[in-house]
Amino acid sequence: MTAAETPPLPADAPPPAPERRRGVGAAIGAALVVIAAKAKIVLVALKALKFGKLAITMGSMAVMIAIEARRGGWVFAVGFVLLILIHEIGHGVEIKRAGLQAGYPVFIPFFGALISLRGQPRSPVEEARIAFAGPLWGAAAAIATAALYLATRERVLLSIAYSGFFLNLFNLTPLGFLDGGRVTKVFARRAWIVGLAIFAGMFAFTQAPQLLLIGLMALSQIWRRGGVTPPEAEVAPADRRAVAVRYFALCGVLAAGIAFSRMLLDG
Repeated sequence: MTAAETPPLPADAPPPAPERRRGVGAAIGAALVVIAAKAKIVLVALKALKFGKLAITMGSMAVMIAIEARRGGWVFAVGFVLLILIHEIGHGVEIKRAGLQAGYPVFIPFFGALISLRGQPRSPVEEARIAFAGPLWGAAAAIATAALYLATRERVLLSIAYSGFFLNLFNLTPLGFLDGGRVTKVFARRAWIVGLAIFAGMFAFTQAPQLLLIGLMALSQIWRRGGVTPPEAEVAPADRRAVAVRYFALCGVLAAGIAFSRMLLDG
């Protein structure tokens, strides 16, 4: 008997079940199999996507460490990139506190790092808090690194702390998409003018092309938005004062950290 043949039924055998019922059952079963397979594919894809984002973070960190190591050695490079990571984690924590979604940090050699924000802050003050959290966490990490230097007298730790103080103070420059630009627009209408002047002076002194690029990008943002300061009605006077006090206090702490670590490095 071949596989294609069907044996004859006895004369007293019950009639076979209707083919339609078997067809419906088979269709439902096949559909369930397809759905299960697609669900598994989606689950694997989601896991792969999450892993992919983490891989981008780790890979960009590794690239940045390798580049920084050529300038200051591996210990300095690892410490410096970790300070940047802590800065970005500060943003991420404040984003989560605001009920928004934060992406994974991505490191960009010669520029720093960024973390994506999914959603829109509910107010300019909330946006300022998110922006302020990065330099605040970065300042705390730099202070902790300086304290480790005082305990161990390892000079590389002092260099890392100095770089952390400088980087976070630079990030508070009141310009465009830098953290300082997002903070100062809450209380100062023309702070971006000061930021452009600072960038112009730094570029004239250092001739660093990334400074020119950041300045041009900030100018395009100002031009596109037609101004960056929210209307008076959007921010209460008490909130303006509170943001201004925190901003200038942190700038003072970072400036003092730069002066302190520079003095020890030169001593």
